[in-house]
Amino acid sequence: MAWSGPPAYAWDWFARQRLLWRETRSRLAVAGEPATARRYASVETRTDVVPMLRADYPRDPLVRDVVNIVVAELAFLDRIDGRFEDLGLRNPPRGLRWWWSALTGEEPQAPAAAPPDPPVQLALDEVLRGYGDPPSP
Repeated sequence: MAWSGPPAYAWDWFARQRLLWRETRSRLAVAGEPATARRYASVETRTDVVPMLRADYPRDPLVRDVVNIVVAELAFLDRIDGRFEDLGLRNPPRGLRWWWSALTGEEPQAPAAAPPDPPVQLALDEVLRGYGDPPSP
């Protein structure tokens, strides 16, 4: 089975990042390959650009390289040589984590859920006072 590129959720995240898809389109519009440059120079809106990127990414190495470089530079501020946790993202979207894995080969850890508060044992006098009940008039 041929590799089809990023999953839909990774593209959805990418499509919501205007800076990323616009910069990618701009770089491809002046790319060294004339056919690619003409195609990308002729589109400007997200609804045109992102479907073209999705279609070209698995089969065109130039498009794949430009997308990967733009994501690395702008989404990760060119800090892809460390660990994902070092970026300090509290709750990163799944699409962002996918791009990190694709660019670095590292599987970022899912954010750890905070442990639940331990159950509280009420003292008998608290129960007799009606702990948690609204005050009586």
